[in-house]
Amino acid sequence: MKKILIAFAVLSAVAAGAELKDGRYSVQTDKSIWFWYPKTEILVEDGRVVEASHDRVKKDGRLASQDDWYNEKMLKKSGSNPERYSKEIPENYFKANGNLEEMDSIAGATDSVNHFKKQMKFLLKKAEAGETGEFTMSKKEL
Repeated sequence: MKKILIAFAVLSAVAAGAELKDGRYSVQTDKSIWFWYPKTEILVEDGRVVEASHDRVKKDGRLASQDDWYNEKMLKKSGSNPERYSKEIPENYFKANGNLEEMDSIAGATDSVNHFKKQMKFLLKKAEAGETGEFTMSKKEL
């Protein structure tokens, strides 16, 4: 019985994952995708993600979610746009209780959802190690 309890405790600790260290973490790609750089940011407090954001950024700092011309073009082409999905992606992350595999997809934003998931995995590893700050990841990793 004692061995079963020890095994259960070990499995529970592994399933729960590593403790996240408090702080702000952000990551952006090193190269653009159609002149925009996918960027994800999180805030960890009390060992859990309490804020998350995802957008695309131009070299000059402009956000895709705030670019009226780009949003109009994307909405006509795909039925969605960064103004919408930059809000929906983090919302879906929290609705799935932080389970990236269980997050709802968003029609017209498949690439952005996939970029968010990969960038979140990157940031969660940084948060486990307590390496706060701004990071760059290779576009190839997306």
